[in-house]
Amino acid sequence: MAEGKNKNSEGQPSKKSVPGQKSPAKLPQKEQPKQVVPTKSTVVVGSSVSLIKKADEVGEEIETKPLKSFEKKEREKIVQSYERLIFKMVREINNSRQ
Repeated sequence: MAEGKNKNSEGQPSKKSVPGQKSPAKLPQKEQPKQVVPTKSTVVVGSSVSLIKKADEVGEEIETKPLKSFEKKEREKIVQSYERLIFKMVREINNSRQ
């Protein structure tokens, strides 16, 4: 008798649709799974490691050689260089969040 519940009036098994499950062929174009296209971030994975190393090295060097250890003229040039680096880093971080 339990089988009778799953058949329609013609005696054929009824097709129940399960909410949330759609066949890929019937999905609208915007819901179709997108093909994975290599982007810069996936292509340049090897260079990200070298970039991380360089950033860490610069940070360590700044800690080992504080600005006070340089003469005033050199200090001004170093500060300008730090400012350019910080500006580029902040701009890159902000662009990556968009």
